[in-house]
Amino acid sequence: MRIVKFRTYRTLTIFLVLAAAPLAAQEKLTLSAAVARALEANPDLAVDAPGQEAARHEFEAARAGYLPRLDFEQSYLGGNNPVFVFGTLLSQQKFGLENFAIPALNSPDAIDNLQTRVTAQQTIWDFGRTRNRRDQARLGVEIADQAHEGHKQQVLLAIFDAYHATSLAQATLETARTALRSAEAIESQARARVDSGLTVEADLLRSQAYLSEARQQEIQAQGQLESAWAQLNRLMGYPISQKTAETAPLEPKNITVPPEEALLAEQKQRRPDYQNLLKELRQAEVAAGSWQKEFLPVVVGYGTWELDNPSFSEYGGNNWSAGVSLRWNLYAGGGDAAQRDAARQRLEQKRRQISAAESAMGLEIRKAVIQYRTAAQQVAAAQAAETQSEEGLRILRNRYDAGLATMTDLLSAETARSGARTNLAGSIYRQRLSYAQIEYAAGLLSPTSPAMTVP
Repeated sequence: MRIVKFRTYRTLTIFLVLAAAPLAAQEKLTLSAAVARALEANPDLAVDAPGQEAARHEFEAARAGYLPRLDFEQSYLGGNNPVFVFGTLLSQQKFGLENFAIPALNSPDAIDNLQTRVTAQQTIWDFGRTRNRRDQARLGVEIADQAHEGHKQQVLLAIFDAYHATSLAQATLETARTALRSAEAIESQARARVDSGLTVEADLLRSQAYLSEARQQEIQAQGQLESAWAQLNRLMGYPISQKTAETAPLEPKNITVPPEEALLAEQKQRRPDYQNLLKELRQAEVAAGSWQKEFLPVVVGYGTWELDNPSFSEYGGNNWSAGVSLRWNLYAGGGDAAQRDAARQRLEQKRRQISAAESAMGLEIRKAVIQYRTAAQQVAAAQAAETQSEEGLRILRNRYDAGLATMTDLLSAETARSGARTNLAGSIYRQRLSYAQIEYAAGLLSPTSPAMTVP
């Protein structure tokens, strides 16, 4: 019997050494390196750049309202309409005494006119319409930039989650492999005991069933790890199927959570989405004011230089005109008033949206803090359970070897040990993630924030 036990433990030791060898040689991926890579190459963040540039171009377009407009127009017109012929001859400076003849006035010959016109127009005063459009466009630039910052925080939370989910999957796989090696050792020991007549064949059948289940769990854990790596690779901008380095193991850490009041105070100043809501409110205020100004006149200055030639090769005449116009929309079927009222309602909607957002953000902080406290307590309980399961398994192994415990007892203890290890890793993962969610809810999550730098 001692020879059987020695061979069993020697086999288990060989399994442990061989399983640990590839992990020791595998390169480590730190969370900071994963974050840096994601901020540089994340495909979702890359979507924001064209929108930010578009907002800047829209701002440039709005500022152009302060500058004059210059138009060039080239046209051709021909015909024998008496009024057209009379006016064209004057514009071309080709009008002569013969053109006063009654037959020539009533039935003139057809004439061609090649007209070249350059027109300049400058708004002199529009009661702040251009300024409002510029302010809205400037706010649009700020909103696009702030939205990008908010998107970065979302990516940070996603990469944090994916990184630790990968660590959890690695821990689950290691636990499954340990359970598989233990199941193989138990099956080998049971086979030897049956061959020696020390136990019934039912123990061997139970150990074989347990070994089959352990293999299935190891296969499932391997698949979960590959899925976790695929998610992490995508967030970092790597090919999804790329073989990446090993992430850091999940270890329990004590993290101090700031007071909830301090988190709430920081939230309104730090949350990009809330800051964008404030900017959108300002945009709505400007839009409502702009529609009110549609009831006021616009003063515009203009100047035109015109060249009228009979053809491309023949010179005609040129003239110019300049003036100032006042345009006042007195009635447009009620459309302006309807647009103004709609803008006012959108402004009120934005105010209520901000009020609702403040309530929702407070709830996010509260729930995140509760989740963290719960997870921290679960870690402590899981650590105790893991220690107890290890000791329980050790005792039952000794009792089984002495014939004082059944195979069912031994397999139950092995299952409890594997479950305790998995629960501990899951509790640590939830604790880490809930702390990151606290920082995210408060707008504090960054590559150098406490959640990202906890070893």
